Amino acid sequence: MDKIQKKLWKLAWPAIMGNISQTLLNLVDTMMVGHVGALAIAAVGLGGQVSWFMMPIMAAVATGSLALIARFVGAKDEENATLALEQSLYLAFLLGIPVMLFGWLFGGDILRIMGANEDVVQLGYAYIRILFAFYPIRFVSFTTMAALRGAGDTKTPMKLGILMNIINALLDYLLIFGKLGFPKLGPVGAAWASGAGITAAFVIGAYLLLSGRLVLRLKLSYSFHLEMAKRILRVGIPTMVERGLFSFYNFLYMSIVTRFGTVALAAHQVGLRVESIAYMPAFGFNVATSALVGQNLGAKRPDRAERTVYEALKMVGLFMTVMAIILIAFPRYLVMPFISSSDPNYSEVLRLAAIYLIIVGISEIPLGWVFVLGGALRGAGDTKSPMYITAISKLLFRIVPAYLLGFGFSVPAFEIWKIVFPGLTFHGLGVIAAWIAMSLETFTTAALFWYVFKRGKWKYVKV
Repeated sequence: MDKIQKKLWKLAWPAIMGNISQTLLNLVDTMMVGHVGALAIAAVGLGGQVSWFMMPIMAAVATGSLALIARFVGAKDEENATLALEQSLYLAFLLGIPVMLFGWLFGGDILRIMGANEDVVQLGYAYIRILFAFYPIRFVSFTTMAALRGAGDTKTPMKLGILMNIINALLDYLLIFGKLGFPKLGPVGAAWASGAGITAAFVIGAYLLLSGRLVLRLKLSYSFHLEMAKRILRVGIPTMVERGLFSFYNFLYMSIVTRFGTVALAAHQVGLRVESIAYMPAFGFNVATSALVGQNLGAKRPDRAERTVYEALKMVGLFMTVMAIILIAFPRYLVMPFISSSDPNYSEVLRLAAIYLIIVGISEIPLGWVFVLGGALRGAGDTKSPMYITAISKLLFRIVPAYLLGFGFSVPAFEIWKIVFPGLTFHGLGVIAAWIAMSLETFTTAALFWYVFKRGKWKYVKV
């Protein structure tokens, strides 16, 4: 490894390990909930999607915080780095409050709009009400981890994440199944377990920041610095819009998948959980690239920032190739642990989830490129380009093809210049078409990110 590759790996591996712990938790969640039944999988899966819809607001502050703190650290401006941290945490907590209230008030309605039947709505809304209660401190914890990564510390977020996930997993078992005298809460127990883990990470993270033991120190002035808050939001708001568009398109996409039935939805959720294994290296290099690009631009070294991205693309490409081979070669074996053989829909969920993994396995390498190039642009403070790419690619290459190819369409016969064209009827491929569209869109998004990166304007963005 050369010097840049070593720096990338130094920052990437703790992020990968943290993501491994999160992925393992997601898999444990799915296995435990899966043994309750297909209804529970569908309810928790859709409840998680509603939760994901709120992530754009959290991402706005976190992205702005990471980009600014990376620049300040690269420029060795400790005073502004400390100020940016404080203002980011204030913004994160305040923005978490209306999100919490939204989940409480409208969670059930959102599930109905997504097309869930009433049984799924009742169980999913019970899950959402508990999960959203912890959103203000979840926002603060997420922003803390982003700020530390921007400063080049990926080990502390890893440790906090692993602790949070261990607590979550243990309480999952105790609360979902009612073990050791704990109440048997079913899927709702998973929400309480998640909240307990988040609370523990929040308390310990706050203590470490205030104690001065980390690369960043939190100094509370209990006042808003309007100019710094504006700078954070100026970088972060395009990310909020981007993630908002992503969530909206994902809402439309999940609504399409949901309408293919509970079995198709369960297969999608199981496949999605298994595929998340592939995000481990991609997320790690996303974090490392974001931090190093921002720091190099702060140090007035755009040439080194660009070379960092090229090296990250090579490294993530290698990892994602391995992941793709595993998904395509062993799909049924990867799915089996996450569904109960006693479920009456076992065979069909297994068949469909295996097909899902084969389809998405084809697009794992461009998915890795999307992570790295997107991280590079956001770390540079260019958050508008990812916003435009998401707006175009997700709609034209995922949503529209998923709907038309999934449900089918008819074109009546027509005549142009006395030439008669026969009509066309396509009956649709069902949920498999939606998965093909998702894989196609990954390729188009990667191509668009590459085009923007090669133009080079990201090197001159002011934050």
